[in-house]
Amino acid sequence: MSSTVQIILSLLTLLFLSIITHLAAPKIRVPYSVLLVGVGFLLIPLSKVPAFSYITSFQLTSEILFFIFLPILIFESAYNMNIRRIGENFGAISALAIIGLLVSAFFIAFAGYWGLKAVGVDTPFIVVLLFGALISATDPVAILALFKDFGAPRRLALIFEGESLFNDATSLALFLIVLESVSAGFHGAASALQGIFIFISMLFGGTVFGFMMGWFFSKLLQYARHEHLQITLTMLAAHTTFLLAEFISHSLTLMGKPIHVSSILATVITSLVISSYGRFKIMPQVQTYMVRFWGYAAFVANSLVFILLGLLFTTLSVSLLDILPALAVIILVVMVARALSVYPVIGLLNTLHIEQPIPRSWQHLMAWGSLRGALAVTMVLIIPDTLSHPEWKQAYSIKEFILALTIGCIYFTLFIKATTMNGAIRRFRINELQGLEPMEYLEGKLYVYAQTLLRLASLYDQPHVDKDALQALQVKYTGLYQAAYSELSRNTHDFAAIFARVLRIHAIGIEKRTLKELYASEELTESAYHRVLGMLEVQLGMLEQGLSCTVDFKAMRGKRHWMRLRQYLGMPTDRLIDPAEKYLYYRALTISSQMVITLLSQLAVHPGLRVFEADAIFSKVLEQYQEYEKQSVDKAAVLLNKFPALETRQLQILEQELFQSQTLSLEELESSEVITSAVKSVLYGELRQQCKPGS
Repeated sequence: MSSTVQIILSLLTLLFLSIITHLAAPKIRVPYSVLLVGVGFLLIPLSKVPAFSYITSFQLTSEILFFIFLPILIFESAYNMNIRRIGENFGAISALAIIGLLVSAFFIAFAGYWGLKAVGVDTPFIVVLLFGALISATDPVAILALFKDFGAPRRLALIFEGESLFNDATSLALFLIVLESVSAGFHGAASALQGIFIFISMLFGGTVFGFMMGWFFSKLLQYARHEHLQITLTMLAAHTTFLLAEFISHSLTLMGKPIHVSSILATVITSLVISSYGRFKIMPQVQTYMVRFWGYAAFVANSLVFILLGLLFTTLSVSLLDILPALAVIILVVMVARALSVYPVIGLLNTLHIEQPIPRSWQHLMAWGSLRGALAVTMVLIIPDTLSHPEWKQAYSIKEFILALTIGCIYFTLFIKATTMNGAIRRFRINELQGLEPMEYLEGKLYVYAQTLLRLASLYDQPHVDKDALQALQVKYTGLYQAAYSELSRNTHDFAAIFARVLRIHAIGIEKRTLKELYASEELTESAYHRVLGMLEVQLGMLEQGLSCTVDFKAMRGKRHWMRLRQYLGMPTDRLIDPAEKYLYYRALTISSQMVITLLSQLAVHPGLRVFEADAIFSKVLEQYQEYEKQSVDKAAVLLNKFPALETRQLQILEQELFQSQTLSLEELESSEVITSAVKSVLYGELRQQCKPGS
């Protein structure tokens, strides 16, 4: 069997085992990533059997990790992050990702240097700093999976993931600088100043280059109006940004000085730009497929990385037992370093009141839940096999020693920290309902039971349904409904104001869905959609914080310099100049207000919600949206009177709606094999011609 066939067969086997592991993880209540590493361990003795020796043919290399898996993992995480929420927590994320990581890396260097010396392992300070730089980068994969399972707060998960994305860039920048110092030698203050300059320029260069690439690929998405092309462009954006940043850093100079660009930070920024600005260029019907595609790509990358982490044990030339005292010291030092990078930094932020305070219980979980993973291994594999230092006296190489320490720390965080996260979440009461959630829980429970009773009532007319079974279920859910009603009634005195906010949040959700449908059907322009969506996002954020959602958008006009920059770059500016665009904007507001009024009016008479004496609250919200509807209708009427040609635009919109409805009918006929593809093509052409203006 050729080596290529063995590698392919190994890859397929690992993917199959990852599927089995994914199915087994929930049943045995072990994090998926942890179980994958365990499966990798089990494959080690299996690979000794001649028939299964091919399993180890596919191995982790620095190139595979760095240039294939890492861009996928970075883009998938950043693309799914809400840039507005990142902005709201940017202080905590940036402080942890930069200041916290530097604190961790240098503490590991100092404490680790003396700790290793105490157990008889003399290691140069610069080598311990190299290890501190790579091991300080956190991996949120297993933690975020647990957060989803146990309902941790969304903001905590966002801070965890944001820190991981940005501290990857900080960690790699520091690691490369220290690695160069180990290779070329450290020359005191001159080397330190040069390192600081390179570190700052990598972060600045990565940010600027990331914005440029994000803007460029967002523009390409605007012209590639096909789902396969748009998905492929996002894949190219992730990997091209990463590769070009590496090429610039290694090949280009400016005034005789090398240009330093952080490839990780550039990819993060590119992904965030595409997820915010570029998302409006992606066809609405493609956005769901885009999320699924990147979710699948990240699943494959994570699965292979973690299962190969288990197999990586076989590549160690240093026995973990031989360096057990050194490993124990390092694990303790890394744990203390993480605590020092969290508590003082977050404590200072809370004192300065820059952002919403982070509770102490969250800080405990952030300090304990710091896992290490793919990036740490990637950086170790980047270290040259021949790396040496005049003060290195051990029998094994620097790379072998650092790899053994890294693998030991990763295994500790996965098998000890990750497996105890459930207990930590419960111990610190992270999963307790907060804010609006207690109200949503009570209201949701009552609503579900009310819907269940209505469904049971509708089944009484069905001749195939057993009436005794229906009666038993009726008794059961009537009792549950009454209990939920009583529980909710006991809490109404505390939650009347919260209920009003919940109702507004529900209304905004209706508006967003309606507007997205209008944008998908091209009944709303990108700038208009961007404008109204931004207003709704701001209102939603204020409501979630318990604030009034009345926003003075006129006060936002002071940011005209930013608006001009966005206009120069061809980005949505929220400024509607074209009368036709304004008309579509007010038309969309009218339709979304009408939809809210319709659905809330139906909700107001629902028996599951008429427990608050809430008629006044419903009436107030409905009056607000009736006023919104009236204002939008009046402004649209003014435009029609001022620009009579807009009546033609109304006709075009109606014809477009009819054509879309006709297209759906053709697709249904084809899928049910009533007509052939050829017949569909002919009819489609005729209908398209009929819907053209003047036809």
